[in-house]
Amino acid sequence: MSDQPAATRRRPDATRPDATRPDTTRWDIQGLRAFAVLAVVLYHLWPNRLPGGFVGVDVFFVISGFLITGHLLREQTATGRIALGRFWSRRAKRLLPGAFLTLLATGAAVLVLVPSTLWGQYGRELIASTIYVQNWQLASDSVDYLASDNQPSPFQHFWSLSVEEQFYIALPILLVLLALALRRTRWHAPVRTARVLLGAVVVVSLVWCVVETRTAPGIAYFSTATRAWEFALGGLASTVTLAAPRTQVARLVRTGGSWLGVALLLTSLVVITPATAFPGIAALLPVAGATLVVLLGARSGLDVLGRFAPVAFLGRISYAVYLWHWPAVVLLPIATGHPLGTRSKVAILVASLVIAAVTTLFVEEPLRFSTWVRALRPRRVALYGALSTVLVVALGASTLGALQVQQVQAAAFQKSLETGDVDCFGAAARIGSAHPCVNPKLADVRVPTPAAAGKDDVNSYACWSNTTADFNVCSLGPKTGYTKHIAAIGDSHNNALLSAYAAIAKQRNWRIDVAGHVGCYLTTAEQQAPSQAYTDSCDGWKRSALTWIRQHPGLDALVVTHATTKSPVIVPEGSTNEDTVVRGLVGAWSAATEAGVPVIAIRDNPVARDDVLTCLGKMSGPTTDACDSPRADALSSFDGSAEAAATLGDRARTIDLTDSYCTATTCPAVIGGVVVHRDPTHLTATFATTLAPYLGADIAKALGSFGA
Repeated sequence: MSDQPAATRRRPDATRPDATRPDTTRWDIQGLRAFAVLAVVLYHLWPNRLPGGFVGVDVFFVISGFLITGHLLREQTATGRIALGRFWSRRAKRLLPGAFLTLLATGAAVLVLVPSTLWGQYGRELIASTIYVQNWQLASDSVDYLASDNQPSPFQHFWSLSVEEQFYIALPILLVLLALALRRTRWHAPVRTARVLLGAVVVVSLVWCVVETRTAPGIAYFSTATRAWEFALGGLASTVTLAAPRTQVARLVRTGGSWLGVALLLTSLVVITPATAFPGIAALLPVAGATLVVLLGARSGLDVLGRFAPVAFLGRISYAVYLWHWPAVVLLPIATGHPLGTRSKVAILVASLVIAAVTTLFVEEPLRFSTWVRALRPRRVALYGALSTVLVVALGASTLGALQVQQVQAAAFQKSLETGDVDCFGAAARIGSAHPCVNPKLADVRVPTPAAAGKDDVNSYACWSNTTADFNVCSLGPKTGYTKHIAAIGDSHNNALLSAYAAIAKQRNWRIDVAGHVGCYLTTAEQQAPSQAYTDSCDGWKRSALTWIRQHPGLDALVVTHATTKSPVIVPEGSTNEDTVVRGLVGAWSAATEAGVPVIAIRDNPVARDDVLTCLGKMSGPTTDACDSPRADALSSFDGSAEAAATLGDRARTIDLTDSYCTATTCPAVIGGVVVHRDPTHLTATFATTLAPYLGADIAKALGSFGA
């Protein structure tokens, strides 16, 4: 993504060979770079038309492995050493000007265009991108349930550049260390040393890639460890020296092999989709194709295609195209308030090419080829690079600082509302009743702030299992002397009510034991899961939950709830989704009723629009209905609790709090001055707390019916 073929590092136009010396440009690689960046950009703009376009990143990894390894080995063979400082300073001169320019421009656009709700996420990712650890930031977010609904950020594409930078740091160091370790053996020759290292990396990393894709796909996609084999395979190709073909057969083999690589690449664009377990074994298709091209493409028919001026120029500016296109894809819909249409997508494509050309011709290349920059010593390059990094990181820190000030001020205001006697606050507005409560003083109140709402969650790992089968239970209310003992068990929508359960336990002198698991609830139906490891942890947790219930037959009730939009059940052939959901709930709840524990099922809360917090972040003055959701959409998913409770008869009851969330037609984003959702499906802890009087009364009523 960032390395030009050797001959294109000269100042003359890379689209025209220098007549004063032999043309050693790898035009086939230049064409491959054009293919890769075009595939990525078209995928980001029209994902349904080019479902596998994201494999262009894998092609870049192979190219980088081939070019960088070849460069290092030529230096090591010629001089017996690798000048690490000089190598890294050349990388910095090549990569940092364009990257930092993009980061600064995008960061400034974020401050101007983006609601403060996204500043926290975007600020963190700006910093991570600047220090080239964005891939690990995204890998962390992929397993952080609180971050699972993060919006795509305009810095997200720096994950692949981060992986490349980590490769640029690790490879030369490993080559130097391995050369020292093998210097007294017959493997001491640089090429042999590289083959030992790269061959081991290919085997170990590919195996780990397959395993990690199966067990932790979010981490596998972004991890350097699962991508290292792609660079290493390209590096291995650079250790193979092929003589110019002298016979017709040799020419046919080389041409056929290179075009086979092209065929594999084109096939990968179609057969690989976002639903494919990736990278995994599927990544072999584009990686093998790219490797065949870089190995066999020189002096083949691909040279002709790569020399074609538009293709050559696109390859030349491909790094800048990659840098600039993605921020526009993310920021334009935010700026306009509308999703991207065909015209805006075409505009982004054209603008990205124009800006990339300007950046390459008037920023990157003039700096890289200037006499002053070329004369800079590695230490001076490191100093300038560090100063530039501090400047960009400061921009990211400024967004986090401004956000923190807003949140502190809003938290103080929110606390005064919660502790004071405020009429109609939150669920007390009773918007679905015949006589809703209206407090004009709350007309322009929105707490927590949209920027802070995403973290308004009091869930604790003491009563939460994330990716393990551990059954963690936390107890709310008095340990002794309580009048009722209740268990509340379910997925994240159950634990989103934790603040309500805590208030109920305190107000009514009940003991409430709470246990939850991400995306997992009490059902005997098989739930869809992102990996087998996830399925195993969920199944183990459910077995432990049912065992725990049987061990506590003195419970006054088991309270259950589950998300209707997350981890849907797998419908067996010949059945329907509704029947499968109900049978699964009845099967699991029966274990409780058979143990003498009645069941109280809470209907799932309505969902909000995907951009609810972003929408609220743009709002100023009195709250309007601009961010609300139609009731029919918010409650469109089948819950099944009422049907399952009816099947169990007198030992099960259902609680429906929909009137606390919705009117007859609408489910507002803000109710009684309180932001309802912290993401499209989960309640804020603040709103859940305001539900406590009504949820507690409904549970008490259900308990009374069991007693009768």
